[in-house]
Amino acid sequence: MRILIFSIFCFLSVFCGAQTNRVDTANIYSNAMHTTIKCVIIKPSAYNAAMRYPVVYLLHGYTGDYSNWIKKMPTLPELANANNCIIVCPDGGHHSWYIDSPVDSSDRYETFISKEVVEFTDTHYHTIANASHRAITGLSMGGH
Repeated sequence: MRILIFSIFCFLSVFCGAQTNRVDTANIYSNAMHTTIKCVIIKPSAYNAAMRYPVVYLLHGYTGDYSNWIKKMPTLPELANANNCIIVCPDGGHHSWYIDSPVDSSDRYETFISKEVVEFTDTHYHTIANASHRAITGLSMGGH
């Protein structure tokens, strides 16, 4: 009986594991801001090393953080599956407006998002690393 239960558990683990999305929380070091910043990265369930994927960058709103999109829209993994793409949700600070501050040199979110997050994603994930296979959108401040 134990062998049967163990076999069923192993089968379900392998079968279900192959069908699940992979949601990562990455820590990306920003040379521009000299700090580590969190980012949620959602891979489609079919993600594998033999393929390359387009990337959608989702920016959160004012007072938000990297986890807002996945918390408020738990269907994001399904969208990654449906569109066979990687979805990246970087932290843009609570009120950065995603710009490089002309006053505070440690507040350089435009550089972080447009260069460092893209470079990290292209280096650590199987992306189609060109502008025609990237999209960016956001909510509120992130849509600014």
